[in-house]
Amino acid sequence: MSCQTCHAEMTPATVECAVCGTPTGAPAVVPGARTYRLGGVGRAASILIGLAVVADLLIAVWTIVGGQLVQRAMRDLDPDAINVAALVSALVDLVSVVPFIAAAVLVIVWCYRARVNLDAFPGATPTLRRGWAVAGWLVPFVNLVVPARVMANIARDSLWRSDTPTLVRIWFGSWLVYLFADQGLTRSGNRDFDALPSTLYGPGDYQMYVDYYSSALVPSLLVAALSAVAGVSMVLLINRVSTAQDTRTGRGVPAAPVMPGMPVAGA
Repeated sequence: MSCQTCHAEMTPATVECAVCGTPTGAPAVVPGARTYRLGGVGRAASILIGLAVVADLLIAVWTIVGGQLVQRAMRDLDPDAINVAALVSALVDLVSVVPFIAAAVLVIVWCYRARVNLDAFPGATPTLRRGWAVAGWLVPFVNLVVPARVMANIARDSLWRSDTPTLVRIWFGSWLVYLFADQGLTRSGNRDFDALPSTLYGPGDYQMYVDYYSSALVPSLLVAALSAVAGVSMVLLINRVSTAQDTRTGRGVPAAPVMPGMPVAGA
């Protein structure tokens, strides 16, 4: 006999499949259980995650371009160039928030659906209730731990792993460091910008703007790098889990009945 989930060979004496953990004789999906297809929302979430990463890279690039712009302004003693640089900086920061929020919403939706699917998979052993797939992201302090636990559970039971995949550790570790680094950069950047002179009287005032952009360059590049690592690892997780779960839920869909007179494939 073979496992109905992964088609590995099993013996009647086997309690569960050694490959995927499905109990002997159990179907791939519990009949009648609610399941979700993850491909569509997973692709949408991946695209928005990519846009959020690009937005962080854009902020880092603008730090370089803005620094060159204020250096030119100091050379020409042109206050208008300083104002343009400040306006574009604020606009870039504002625009970067949009893909971040949109990606966060879709990732939460994807996590919830992936967690719900586990309840329909015989042999899956979720350790947290499905509600934590949403609440875990939203409750302060809890969101520093629970999303990793939920994702680890989803990955283990979807990819047939006995231990947490390394990709989950890379994603959540880089994500946490990114969050703290980004918040620190934002707060220090706002504090330093508020200390800049609003009226420029001489080269010394212009130099303060040059120093502001110079000091922000390395932290901005670090945040962008962390964003890229967290984003790429999350997209890989979403794609792998979505493919695995959609394949399994597809095996639980009953075949359509063949009515008299209907053509049969291969006949």
